[in-house]
Amino acid sequence: MLSLFRTLHYRAWLTVTLIVVLTGCNSTPANKNAILFAQNGQFGQAKTTIETTYSATGKNKLLRYLELGTLYHLEQQYELSNENLDTAKAIIEEQYTVSVSEQALALLSGPTYTTFSGKEFHRPMINVLKALNYNALANLHTDQRQYYLDAALVEMRQLDTYLSTLTDETGGYDGKPSGDGLTDNVMRILQPLLAPNDLLKDITYRDDAFAHYISGILYESSNELDAARIQYQRAAIAFEQGFAEQYDLSNTVTQQAYADLARVMRKAGGYSNELSALEKKWGSSISKTKQAGPRLTVVQNAGIGPQRKEFNLLLKADHNAKALVVTPILWGTPAERKAQMWWFQMLYADTSLFDMIQNYATGDLGDVAMGALTKRLPLGDSLWQSAKTAGLIDALEHGSRIAVTYLEPFEQKIEKTELWLDGKKVTELDTYHSVSLLTLQDALKNANTEMQIALTREVVKAMTAHKAIQSTGLQAFDGFAKLATSVVNAVTAGADLRQWQSLPSQIKLAQVPVTWGTVNITLKTKLHSGRVIEQSDTLEIKENMTLWHTRTFIESAQPSAPSTLFTME
Repeated sequence: MLSLFRTLHYRAWLTVTLIVVLTGCNSTPANKNAILFAQNGQFGQAKTTIETTYSATGKNKLLRYLELGTLYHLEQQYELSNENLDTAKAIIEEQYTVSVSEQALALLSGPTYTTFSGKEFHRPMINVLKALNYNALANLHTDQRQYYLDAALVEMRQLDTYLSTLTDETGGYDGKPSGDGLTDNVMRILQPLLAPNDLLKDITYRDDAFAHYISGILYESSNELDAARIQYQRAAIAFEQGFAEQYDLSNTVTQQAYADLARVMRKAGGYSNELSALEKKWGSSISKTKQAGPRLTVVQNAGIGPQRKEFNLLLKADHNAKALVVTPILWGTPAERKAQMWWFQMLYADTSLFDMIQNYATGDLGDVAMGALTKRLPLGDSLWQSAKTAGLIDALEHGSRIAVTYLEPFEQKIEKTELWLDGKKVTELDTYHSVSLLTLQDALKNANTEMQIALTREVVKAMTAHKAIQSTGLQAFDGFAKLATSVVNAVTAGADLRQWQSLPSQIKLAQVPVTWGTVNITLKTKLHSGRVIEQSDTLEIKENMTLWHTRTFIESAQPSAPSTLFTME
């Protein structure tokens, strides 16, 4: 009988190892394939991929409507885009309060079995995208122009409400933010495994300077100067006090936001003291706002955001040292294994986490040590005893596989984007938002929580199996039951790889003075490879502010997605 148990233990352990290896593979998700179709102009195939993969009523229904909303926007079917984005917004609001049953399901089965509810930064992006759609419709239907412009402002008011709530909760960039017993005990024991909270304090999504900035432009276009002033001011403060640094933006974006703030102050009148203070601080960039005449704002959504992937960790208990040991299980291509190791180091770095994130965001992984790196956490007598009492040590007798999300490193392929008007270069676009870096920081921030929940799920499963065996009186099977639980967890464990994949990698912008009449615009995107992507259009400048918006796909066989022209009064 003892020999049989040993054989079963050995075979079960091999099964765990094999399952970890097999589940380590990362396949391309459907929405990544869809945006790859779209970048080559295959919109029909892109939409079919989304519609056949994500049900309109299933747990991934939000992905269906987010992706379709983007695809219809790229195809310039703005009304259909807004219909899908409206549905997506409603789903997010419905899922704002996660039900108890959903939480229990995530704890016992894993996050992929729950309804995808999106990220905090998805709501502002929906509002901005819908507003751009409404402005495009206003230009296409001049007899209903004011109706569509008013609809765009409704989106901006909703955006303002959402961001105000967000900054109240997080403290924004200029202030401070205003379970069951078993689960709580286990999570408290596991808390020291995670990176210290102060290492992650600078990567929280606290406010959205770019969304405020676009909101300011839209309010100014409708001559709502007080609302525009408020939004420009919020954008400028957020850029200056942390947003620009967090998302690796130049100081130019802050100066531009203050310049726009000064411009609407001059238009409104009554802000001489404030304007003097701005001129003293920013100098000529503010003085230039005295120049009258129409202006052109160019917005470029460039590239495709990085893909979420999965790698595995093995957690075991070291009885002799009274410590918990975490070891990464590297799998995939050499580049993927290198990225997984770097991600592991970021999660458990003691210092310089912010610098590591910046290097990761540029694809500069350096010479990552690919050896047997582990993270060892000595618990000490007190915590070890608490862990034994909670059942954690017994649950880890045969090790536990934890699936963690990581983001593929993204290479900065754009050297610069030039704006040419009537055959002459007038300026270069600056990056106003790094959606890729935002996504990276969100994934890194949530990886610790994912691990905590995954570990807790393993302990609960193991303790449940242990109690079931104890109740039968067949204690001889207890060890095998715990090993079998490890096998089951290796099958069911999985990181949540769902994301809004069609978002751009970065958003670039430039604003320049223009003359009334016809303007020939050319956008030249120069890549580090030497390739130049050109996008051209002819604009009729009839309003005080004209916004030209386009999507540039870096890997596309075609130069870009269709560009769109928005003119604003």
